[in-house]
Amino acid sequence: MKKPTYFKIAVIAPLLFWCLQFNAQNLVPFSPRYDDAIKGDILLIGNSNVGLHPTNPYNGNGTNDGINAAVYVDIDGDPSTFNSSSADLDVPSDTECYQIVYAGLYWSAVVNGSDPMSQIKFKIPGGTYQDITGTQIYYQNASNNNNSNTYVYYHDVTSILSAMPDPEGTYTVANISSLVGPKPNSEGLSAGWSLFIVYEDPLLPSKYITSFDGFTKITSVINETFPISGFTTIPVGPVRANFAFSTIEGDRNYTGDYLRLNGTTISATNNAGTVIRPGNNFFNSSVSYIDPVTNTPELFTTRNPSSSNTLGFDAGIINIPNPGNSLIANGASTATISLGSNLDIYYYYFSAFAIE
Repeated sequence: MKKPTYFKIAVIAPLLFWCLQFNAQNLVPFSPRYDDAIKGDILLIGNSNVGLHPTNPYNGNGTNDGINAAVYVDIDGDPSTFNSSSADLDVPSDTECYQIVYAGLYWSAVVNGSDPMSQIKFKIPGGTYQDITGTQIYYQNASNNNNSNTYVYYHDVTSILSAMPDPEGTYTVANISSLVGPKPNSEGLSAGWSLFIVYEDPLLPSKYITSFDGFTKITSVINETFPISGFTTIPVGPVRANFAFSTIEGDRNYTGDYLRLNGTTISATNNAGTVIRPGNNFFNSSVSYIDPVTNTPELFTTRNPSSSNTLGFDAGIINIPNPGNSLIANGASTATISLGSNLDIYYYYFSAFAIE
């Protein structure tokens, strides 16, 4: 049914600021796309469009730079598309009064310089494909890279989702330009998309929500620090924060890549006690989400194909572990995110925070 609108509760609050310290590998400075204080939360879905089989999921432990026979994933049975994958959106709301206030679509891949990158196809639940032309965030365009260049594009799809009577269901993204076949260099092949959503719900606590995009290369010698400011956490009680992200080129079997909050290495453990994003291999070719029932990070399986190893593509949301407010204190107004690696190379291009 149509999600009815309601009067937004006025919140007078400073907005979040994310500042990426500059160095030579910060190829596009990060800047905000969405920034507001609302009663609501964030969601992210996505999938990979390159794999080892057009329709079968891949659950092995291979790395994308070890693949010499990459193929397009193509699950839609539509002859007009050369690759496609899907993911399901489920909004964990206890009321029919939620509404989508922002939706941003990202796609990234490794491509030959002559391939078109800006145009993809986007299908909403119960709909047909719409042609989308994105805005370039980054394109490597390196002549010395054996025609194997990484790119990222973005398109605001808020108007599409907010006009739907019910935004829940299966979303499909097709025709992401990417190299397949033998790898042309040591970094391998990968392609994927992510859909980031902010929804407003009067039953949820107020949060400062911000999303940022840019492009930076993380290596064993190049790390990055993101100071975040402009928010104030609740004065008493547990401080809760969710963190969303998208990267490309993080490998399953190459360890050493990490995410740190205020100097503490972050990992993600599911409800069964299994570490799904280790502290020394956080960007491990997987898609994850926060289970609304257990409030724990889990592998996101309502995708087609539902590969546990997405071969160089990472996307997801985790809740930041904050026992006893040890990482983010009551009344805090600053935080620092650090990205680094002791071995693996990865490209980081999207982040979002939702902080109570």
